[in-house]
Amino acid sequence: MILIQRYFFRQMLWPFITAISAFAALALLTQSLSNVDLVSGYSETALTFLYVTILALPHLTALLVPIALFVAALSGLSRLSNDSELVVASASGMSRLSVLSPFLRLGMYVLIANLLVNLFVQPISYREMRRSLHDMRSDVAASLVTPGSFSRLGSGVTLYARERGRDGRMYDILIHDDRGEQEASTYTAREGIIVRSETRPAMVLVDGNLQQIDESGELSYLVFERYEFDLGDFVGPVDAMFFKESDRFLHELIWPDANTIARSGGPERPWAEAHYRLSAPLYNLAFILIAAAAYMAGDHSRLGNSRRVMIAVGYGLTLRLIGFSVQSASSDDAAMNVVQYLIPVLGGVIALAVIYWPSKARPRQPDTLMEA
Repeated sequence: MILIQRYFFRQMLWPFITAISAFAALALLTQSLSNVDLVSGYSETALTFLYVTILALPHLTALLVPIALFVAALSGLSRLSNDSELVVASASGMSRLSVLSPFLRLGMYVLIANLLVNLFVQPISYREMRRSLHDMRSDVAASLVTPGSFSRLGSGVTLYARERGRDGRMYDILIHDDRGEQEASTYTAREGIIVRSETRPAMVLVDGNLQQIDESGELSYLVFERYEFDLGDFVGPVDAMFFKESDRFLHELIWPDANTIARSGGPERPWAEAHYRLSAPLYNLAFILIAAAAYMAGDHSRLGNSRRVMIAVGYGLTLRLIGFSVQSASSDDAAMNVVQYLIPVLGGVIALAVIYWPSKARPRQPDTLMEA
């Protein structure tokens, strides 16, 4: 790139970094609202909450990258146009392709980065997020016990634990069980931990005692070093962990196994996800061309380009909404996957045609005036 092209490239790069940072922060905020139950419902720490939220960020960011590039392109081109730098570059002898080259270069760089995120970063992060959420939701202690408060497990059973450590151990435990018609039992223990066997989960109590009133109304007191309290009546079976289409790599989507086909009801959904990941980065080039068409098509106007910008925004928004609709339709009809590529390609070609469309011919003056 020559000096002026590097200058144009920088004028586009910094608005893009600002826009994608703002969109990433917005995506982080919206995703964090959906993960609030990790802290309130599963008693997880703030670090765990932040970790799971960040794992969902690559997918959301990749979805917003074309929009951020579109906003950055409009912002950068608006500044270059208002300072008449585009006009000066054209007047100095630069062709439209030379002026457009740094914008296309940035769009290509973003396209490659977006493609890498779709093919590798997103499946890795989503798989790790899926494993983390499964471990949390299958954690019996986190779902049953709220440290420092009495928890009602079911009809007639109350559980209390003063503290719960990071390793799952609970301290100063009290369990009151009055499910029997004539007997009530109270368990206290120095510590305990919930374990899950192949059949039923149980709480293993260590260094405690059992107080029980028998049928005659007498109190019996039993000291134990280890006791297992059955929790099978309060904990359901653990759901099996499986990966969704968004968690799978490209080769797993193109050639889905029998389990994926059975769960998705056919191979159409995995195929639609695979073609979406390959076609979505093309919107980066399409949007950069649409933004360029708003400022580089036709002659320069001193009245501004507000009307052209509004048309470009409407055109880009319509193009992306049609893309989402086609992606949804591809889940039922595999033939629509080709259209996922045609929409951004056609949108970019139309924008490129507008850029190179010849200007309106100016009226020729009469020959007599020319001779005079």
